[in-house]
Amino acid sequence: MMRARPRIDRVLPGHTGRPRAGSALNLADLDPAVWHILSRDQAHGPFTLGQLQAFADAGKIGPLTRISAGNGEPFLPALDHAQLRARIEAALEARAARRAEASNYVIISGEGGVLSLAVRAALNAFGQLTEPLPGTFILRSPHPLADVRRAVAAAVPASAQILIFESRDARLGWTGLPPETAAATRAVWDAPLNPSTD
Repeated sequence: MMRARPRIDRVLPGHTGRPRAGSALNLADLDPAVWHILSRDQAHGPFTLGQLQAFADAGKIGPLTRISAGNGEPFLPALDHAQLRARIEAALEARAARRAEASNYVIISGEGGVLSLAVRAALNAFGQLTEPLPGTFILRSPHPLADVRRAVAAAVPASAQILIFESRDARLGWTGLPPETAAATRAVWDAPLNPSTD
């Protein structure tokens, strides 16, 4: 009588192994949510590596963003994590290419009249400008947000409250907002995409 040979399941390169009867594939085992992002001295997460890679692709993680791989690992700059480095570098290259092009700005002063004239005078040299609503300007310019904000701030009284939205990189700037309003605005604008429920 011949004995049956035990079955050996081999996995060849490029092929997947057969799942055992009754076993289900648990994706959380493949990409566990153990990563954390440190922002303003607060840890956010946990995230999966896939989520972090998507954030990096979208330019939401900068090269110096502090990230922990979980399990008590220290928060290191994002570029120190090999799994994210190429994606962050690609996003930085894409951002540099976009910055070489012109961007659209929306500048909202909320007031017409003399303030509107001052804003218009400050922005005329920055590119093409129009005022579709009193106190609201559309600007097409190759200049960075910081330069546009400085020019507007220099042209208006310190008490003038102005918001500046730059569409290319979805950035927001302002002048004249009280510190508590500026902090609340920044907190909403920079809110994590997936806040922790811890």
